[in-house]
Order: sequence, then C-alpha cells, then structure tokens
Amino acid sequence: MAAPTWEPDEVVEAEDHERAMLAAFLFSDPALLAHEHEVGLPLSAVQRRTMAWLRMVTGQDLRVGHADPASTDGENLLLPRAAPAPLEPAFDEVLFRVLALLQAGFLELGFLENRAFLRQIHTDWVLRSTWHLLAARAVLVHYRRRFPGIARDLDAVLASEKATRLRVNLTEVPRDGLPDDFLPLYDGLTLSFALQTPGTVADPARRAVEAVEAASPEAVKLVVLGQARTLRDRFRQRRLGPPPLLWYLGICRPEWILADLDHDAAYESEWKQGNKPLRALRAAMERNRGRIPVPEVEKPTGLRARLKAKLKGALESGADEDLAKMPAYGVLRDEAVEKRKKKVDHTLAVRTLPDDEGREHDEWDQAAGAWRIGETFVTTPVGNTGPVSGYERVLDANGGAIKRIRRRFEALRQQERWEGGLADGPEIDLDRAIVAWSDIQAGQQPKQDFYKRFVRRREAVCVLTLVDQSGSTQGRVLAAQQEAVVLFAEGLKTLGVPHAFHGFNGSHARDIKLHRLKGFDEGYDDDVRRRLGNLRAEGATRLGAVLRHACWMLEQRPEPRRVLLLLSDGKPEDRHGYRGEYGVFDSAVAAQACTRSGVHLHCISMDGRDDAAEYLRPIFGAGRYLQLRRVEELPERLPEVFQGLL
Repeated sequence: MAAPTWEPDEVVEAEDHERAMLAAFLFSDPALLAHEHEVGLPLSAVQRRTMAWLRMVTGQDLRVGHADPASTDGENLLLPRAAPAPLEPAFDEVLFRVLALLQAGFLELGFLENRAFLRQIHTDWVLRSTWHLLAARAVLVHYRRRFPGIARDLDAVLASEKATRLRVNLTEVPRDGLPDDFLPLYDGLTLSFALQTPGTVADPARRAVEAVEAASPEAVKLVVLGQARTLRDRFRQRRLGPPPLLWYLGICRPEWILADLDHDAAYESEWKQGNKPLRALRAAMERNRGRIPVPEVEKPTGLRARLKAKLKGALESGADEDLAKMPAYGVLRDEAVEKRKKKVDHTLAVRTLPDDEGREHDEWDQAAGAWRIGETFVTTPVGNTGPVSGYERVLDANGGAIKRIRRRFEALRQQERWEGGLADGPEIDLDRAIVAWSDIQAGQQPKQDFYKRFVRRREAVCVLTLVDQSGSTQGRVLAAQQEAVVLFAEGLKTLGVPHAFHGFNGSHARDIKLHRLKGFDEGYDDDVRRRLGNLRAEGATRLGAVLRHACWMLEQRPEPRRVLLLLSDGKPEDRHGYRGEYGVFDSAVAAQACTRSGVHLHCISMDGRDDAAEYLRPIFGAGRYLQLRRVEELPERLPEVFQGLL
C-alpha cells in the first residue's frame, strides 16, 4: 500500500489537516524522520522478504521489533529501523538478512538459555563482549557449514566498511589502536580492515577462536562459555577492558531476556495499598511488629527444650569448661552436671541478658558427633565510635576509586522498558496497531498482538557485611578493611538496596559480639559515619556463632534475596578448644545452614598463606570464597565480588 502524501500548501479542513499530519509522521520513510542524518534502506521496505527468507533457512517463525544495534529478547528479533548510510539498496537487503540470521542463530543454538550466565554478563562487560564475539563466530560457522549458498552474502557483509564499524555498547570507537590481544577475535568476522596478530601476544585469543570453530553444535555452548571466561581473566589482568563489537553482530541485552513478568500483577495492583506515605507507615508497622511484647502462650515442651533448660541451668549454677567439652547429652554429662551443682565456681557464672539483647546458638562438636545445646551467646551492641573525620579521610584519599565504584553500582540498577507485540496488555502498541491496520487494508488477516505493557524487573535484595575485628587484624589488615568498608558503603548508597555493616569479635563462647556499625534501618548520619570510620581490633573469632546469628538476622528481612559478605583475615579460633578441626567443622556446619536458609554467603579471606585453602574450602565450599594474596587489593575487590553475587 502506497504511503499517503501531504502538500502543506493545500487548504483542508481542521480534521483532515490533523489526520494528514499524523499519516505523514507514521508512514514517512525513516530518512525523513532522521532530521538531516542520512540513513540507508529502511527495514520496512524489505521486512516481509527478509522474514520469509529467515523462516525458510532456520524454520523459526519470529516476530520483528526495533532496536539499534540489533538484538533479541529471547522471543523476538529486534532490528534497526534502517541500515547505516550510505544508501545501497541491494547490499542493505543482504545486510538485514545477516542481522536477522545472527540473532536467530543465538536462539537456535541455545546461547541465551543459561539464565545464571546471563545474570553474570549483565554486570560484566568484558565477559559479555568476549562471549558475544565467540558466540557470533559459532553462529556464522554453523550456518556456513549448513547452507554453503549463503557464504557470498556473509562475505559481502564482512567486507563492508559500514557493517563492520566498531562499538563499545552504543559508542563508536576507531579501528586503529586495537590491542594485539583482541585482534584474533575479529579474524574471520571482518575483511574491511587489516589485522596483524603477533604470534606470542595473541596466542590465547587465537586458541579460543580455533576451539570454537572446531566444536560440534552440541558442545559449542560450553566451549564458547569456557573460552570467554579464560579470555576475560586475561583481559582483566592486562587492564584492556571489553573488546569492541562489530556493528552487524548486534549486542546482547540480558536484562531484556531476564525480565520477570510475574511481578507485573503486584506492580499493577500496588495502588490498592494506598499512597506512598501510607505504604511506608504500614511497612514500618510490619518491621516493628516483632518488637512489641506479645503475651507468651505456654506450649508443651519436648525433649530438646527440656534438655536445653537443664543444661542452661547447670551452666548458670557453675559448670566449667570441662562440662562444655563433654557431649551434649548422655549419662556421663548428667553425672557431671550433678557434681557441678554441689561445687559452684562463681567465676564462670554466665551473664544473662534480656531476649532482645542477645541470642543463644548451638555449636557442633565434630569429635563427639553431637550438638552442644546453647553453647554460645551473641549480642549486637552499638559499635565503637570516634571522630567523623575518620570516614571523611577515607573519602578524600580515594576520590577516583569512589567515582569508579559508583559508576559500577549505577550500572547495576534494573532497567525498565515497554514490551510490545503482546496479545493483551494495559496499553496499545501503536507500531503493531499500524501494522495490523495495514494488513486489514491489504486484505490480509492481522495478528492480534497490538498491546504493550511496562516491564519492571525488581528483585529485592538486602546485603549484610561482616567485618572481622579480632585482634589478629590489627595493622594493615584493619586499615584495608576500613578503606574497603567505606568504599563499599558509598557504592551501596548509589545502588539503593537495604544493607547493614557489623564487626565481630569476642572473648569466649558466652561473649560474642556483632558490633552494629550500620543497621538496615539506619541512614548515613554522623553517628553511623563515626562507627564506620573508626574500626578497632580486639578479641578472637568464633566464626560458627557469628554466621548463625548473621543468618538469623537476614531471615528476619522481607527481601527474597539475601547476601552475606564476610571479611576475615584467618581461620576460626577462640578460647576453650575452639581451634583446629573443631572450629573448622563448626564453621562449615554454620555456613551450610546459611545456604539452606537461602542466604548467599561469600567470604573474602586476607589470609595469603598457601595452606589457607585447607580450611577455606571445607568451610565455604568451592567458588564461595576469594583468597587475597595482598590485603591492599581488598578495597577494589570487594565491590567486584558483590557484583558477581547479584
């Protein structure tokens, strides 16, 4: 159907005049809408032929949307509205075919099915670009082998200067000056500029390319993923940043694929909960509900409760460390309890606190194969304070690092967008409605996909950071932790998620402290800044009880995703035998309990000794800890580890 024309000098009625203006806007060539910016052939001129060709080659019936650069949301192809300038009708039609074929290939070969990997590349641009180059190569190799007849079209695009412009995200970059490590990644993807790849420097990238080209269609996903991670580590070590992408390769948008539509119903009905002040008041009431005293109802006590009360009474009567070393139950323990009741040692009396000021936790005795009921007691006092200049001093000394961290965290914000082409929704998708109207005018059956909805992926998360303040951290370890905490706090402020900081240490099993540096409900006022800027080291590390209490604190949070970060300088060690295998096994059991509760636990260890992995791996498991050889790396690595956990 020909596009309607409009002569501005014609005298028409107001209604006709308005309709003519709207038609001119809707049906004009994209070149007319670009405001003097030249473009190539519009997609609308070749869309039907391109999609018919793609359906014949791949067998996929995909819908087309608009995005520049080309991309996919896992269901639809998103192509530019027009090819780049200059206008070359014959070549531009070939270019649109290749753009559509590449994006369809990502779907056909299953490159976008691993949601965990998509979450990772959402925040890691080096890995995303490296993976994209290798995955695009795998798609092209697959179709060249399957359909040799399309080789001429592919070679024409590879030799085109406008189709092989280099971009980092949406920013065009020059071809000159590409690092030698990057060059093998473009060999075979472009013929428009010369590539000189020194053998010694570019070997890792060349080996990765050869491995991808030799992989079978069944194994190519794993090969691309493994090679991309290997090259990502090499590029980071050399501080090279993400390799640029060729324009015709498009770009991967994991945030579009990971969009969770299950949250739309809650979002659309949010207005029913009242205005924002009323919702805030209701949330505050929910948070404080557990703090209001509620009359206790007597419940029948089981064996565990009676045993716990019995052992607690014995300890308060003067049981010493010999009783604590015994099994949690049995004849020998009962006899020892009776003996200690007759001879009370007041020096070991336990200080009792109200329920809201502390909490008891059991402890696992690996040698006895039993729990020590109520063995530890953890309190959460307010942390030590000092001058607010301690916090400001770190800010002044790390201005550049703070700017970089803020930019990183700003990129983690969830993106929001309109998703069109739906069978139902709250708004009309004007683009789809116009296509449907055009199909009707042409005598064809229109698709019922002219609705759209606003997609907002909002996965609530909270973060609790534990900082080791035991005596072993005095000196440069504590200084590195001090700097890391301040930098991490500035990043979390930018991200805007609920977070808290606690330091931990203790003197014995019944005196373990989680010093509150910043609570979840606290802002960054002067009191909080004084605590965060003046860390002090003393005492020991009874790690199992610390992890259990931190897990309990996170279980009280309403957010579905809970992250626990642990900063420590060494293995768990405290008085009364809490060292060696005893401390390691108890800490490992506590870490497993965190995982079962849905808490994402990760440890950053500043124990640079070679044998530190002998206790880190049993406690946290493979991939759940990072061992730093130099404590000075902590301020930069802490935000990086956190990004990997989201």
